[in-house]
Amino acid sequence: MKITSAGATNIGRKRKVNQDSFLMEPGSRLFVVADGMGGHAGGETASKLTVETVVESLLNDKNSSLNMEPADLVMGAIHRANTAVYSTAEKNKALSGMGTTVVSMYFSAGKIFVGHVGHSRVYMARKNQLWQVTKDHSLVNEKLKAGIITRDQLKKDKSRNVITRSVGFESSVLVDVYSKEVNPGDLYLACSDGLSGMVDDALMISIIDELAWETDDLTPLVNKMIDQANAHGGDDNVTCVVARVDKN
Repeated sequence: MKITSAGATNIGRKRKVNQDSFLMEPGSRLFVVADGMGGHAGGETASKLTVETVVESLLNDKNSSLNMEPADLVMGAIHRANTAVYSTAEKNKALSGMGTTVVSMYFSAGKIFVGHVGHSRVYMARKNQLWQVTKDHSLVNEKLKAGIITRDQLKKDKSRNVITRSVGFESSVLVDVYSKEVNPGDLYLACSDGLSGMVDDALMISIIDELAWETDDLTPLVNKMIDQANAHGGDDNVTCVVARVDKN
């Protein structure tokens, strides 16, 4: 299994600081996106510490003699990130209350393992098709499930940016892990809500179909996603990472 990947982040049009972070380890088939919150220094610190801890922890455990299952590697890494962010905030009052979302994509043994906390997302795409893999940990998603609002009201609801889980805000966190077999031609996209909130599914499909399938360079795809988020308002920081499964 060969993974072709690209990623980028952008401050957007309305924020003074970029509180998003991402890390890619293509050789280890590991990709992480985080969207921080909690003041300028807090959000930046939380997201950066989280992506670094997830990568370091997962790779250390993978290379150890523990023989852990991939899903356990992903979950353990995010739990360690939660501890790292929470303990850092405990030691530094200026960072009190910081937290972050996180999504991680880890390819192993013919499958993808997605770790998830918050409302950053992972999508799966094929030609002319797009599916949201993760389920947002957000107040509007809870309202939707309860029938309080309709799907058409999601992006206009005043609580659309309120999340119900985050990494580091409390001493423990519930982590969702999804796994799925992958096939050549599958493309996975991880992003902060600065992208998913500004670019709808139809436009994502159009951009992916234009720039994903006939090239070894996915950077133009990532850049166009970010450009479109900014063109539609750029209300938040924007981060996009894509990973396409190719034949060896």
